[in-house]
Amino acid sequence: MDLILARQSAAGASASLQDRIRIAVEQKILSGAWPPGSAIDEKALAAQFKTSRTPVREALLVLATQGLVQIAPRSGIYVRKATPAELVATLEALSELESIVASLAARRATSEQCKDLEAALAKASACAEAQDRRGYEKANAVLHEVIYKASGNPVLVEHVRSVRRTLAAYRQRSMDKPGRMKASDKEHRAIVQAIRDGDAAAAARAMHQHIDLGGDAMVQLVLAAQTTAEHAPANPAPPPAAKKRKPIK
Repeated sequence: MDLILARQSAAGASASLQDRIRIAVEQKILSGAWPPGSAIDEKALAAQFKTSRTPVREALLVLATQGLVQIAPRSGIYVRKATPAELVATLEALSELESIVASLAARRATSEQCKDLEAALAKASACAEAQDRRGYEKANAVLHEVIYKASGNPVLVEHVRSVRRTLAAYRQRSMDKPGRMKASDKEHRAIVQAIRDGDAAAAARAMHQHIDLGGDAMVQLVLAAQTTAEHAPANPAPPPAAKKRKPIK
């Protein structure tokens, strides 16, 4: 019996360690600290968590199934880098899903949830006005979460969150476009107003536009970055060595 309990305890500790590693890597990816295409060092992670590579590999396998990590045999492990076509397809899926959620929220939002929407919108607007990008990203996440809750459909919301996670490393790039933050705030206002009015069709249209415009900005920036990288010299030539001056006699 003691042996069984010991094994269960060890298994639980291993699972807990695996979860901690997974969460740490996930946060690095979702925050943009590890951009798409970045190599992930298993050995360094094992050293950081003072463990063998086994729980590290198990954590990375979970992230691979979630579309955040790519494991390339005999090549390495990387933060997954989507192709432009994959980005467009994923954004299309997100736009459709979020529009349905907004439509449901317009039909089902309670007066209390509408107040929460107004509060979240006010916070996001203040951040946009102050050009506080980090604050805006947080307020934007809160606003969308309030809409999700108001939709009353947790199954649909889980699908939305799953798609958003695969885009997280890219979505932050959309705010790099000049004027995008204030434009996004204006789009939020239209969404919130439609939900408050109980206009499901208008809420769906407004959300469609919001996701599509943000997605267009993101794809443009990603393509521009890829083009720059492709045209950059792989091994730039070193500057010419300075000629040695002859000593003055």
